[in-house]
Amino acid sequence: MKIAIVRLSALGDIIQSAVVLQFIKNFKKDIEIHWFVDEKFKGILKNHPLIDKLYALPLKDKHFFKSLKILLKARKNNYNAVIDLQGLIKSALVSRILSRNNFGFDQNSLKESFAHNFYNQKLNIDYNENVFVRYLSLSSFTLNEDFNPKDLAFKKDVFCVDENLKQLLHKKLKLDQNTKNILIHVGSSVENKIYPKTKVTLLCKLIIQEFPEAKIFLSWGNVKEFEFAKDVINLSAIDEKNIELAPKFNLEELMAFTKMMDLVIGNDSGPTHLAFALNRPSITIFGATPSYRNAYKTNINKIIDAGKKITNSKHIDKSDFCIMRIEEEDILKLIKEIFDEK
Repeated sequence: MKIAIVRLSALGDIIQSAVVLQFIKNFKKDIEIHWFVDEKFKGILKNHPLIDKLYALPLKDKHFFKSLKILLKARKNNYNAVIDLQGLIKSALVSRILSRNNFGFDQNSLKESFAHNFYNQKLNIDYNENVFVRYLSLSSFTLNEDFNPKDLAFKKDVFCVDENLKQLLHKKLKLDQNTKNILIHVGSSVENKIYPKTKVTLLCKLIIQEFPEAKIFLSWGNVKEFEFAKDVINLSAIDEKNIELAPKFNLEELMAFTKMMDLVIGNDSGPTHLAFALNRPSITIFGATPSYRNAYKTNINKIIDAGKKITNSKHIDKSDFCIMRIEEEDILKLIKEIFDEK
């Protein structure tokens, strides 16, 4: 059996969607899986052991004719089924080009409801349902199999980490296995997802006061985040042996470094969700995005939000900065819970 998965973007959504791979392989061990992703995000899926073929489409660069040529060639694979995990009009069109036997969410289960017109088989599931449950429900619906959401807590690592790269980073950054190594992601492409600089600074101080042996790495991905992280270090006045800027990582390095951490803290973003994917302890900070939908809690993967009831995930208020209400002391309590459980 040969199937195609369509999940074009973005980084965090791809990281979360990729959990379906191991469940699909458990359903049907001899299945062949092809994945269609936007070229900008192919790095996260490159060389994935459960993906038999990866197709990178230059859609974000608006190379539509080139993308169409790739899709028409791929259609000759005669897929038994195509699963659109993204649920947007563009991804629905991609799935329909690949095969008429395509599966997606129904009209009431989509943000862009018109997309349902391009699916042959449609699943009804609340749009506000947890994203992992949505992805696995659509996959099991396609393959006529069942899954128990509780099995997510026992998943294997979603991605494979290069052991040689881990050793190189360990040596380069002089990691001490006897300390608590903590990675904090400070940025986001969405402004109201960012935990304020003053609060990140106070959080770092609290961590070192509680765990003097801890080492904090501040992660960044662009100039703005670099300056943010640098300001946190300057404002915190913590000894440099306890806090430093992480290097600018590519995706492979970020995966390796995340796997080496004792704890990852960050907002509702791809780099933070990577910790859950790699079965590393994490705390995800939510403001105006729904924590119940965008993360899956386990004993080592905690969430904290502003206590705001978000009932409609289709329409998020980007002017809502309720994330500022979250107290650093409450995050510290979760950190202590995680380290106590370890």
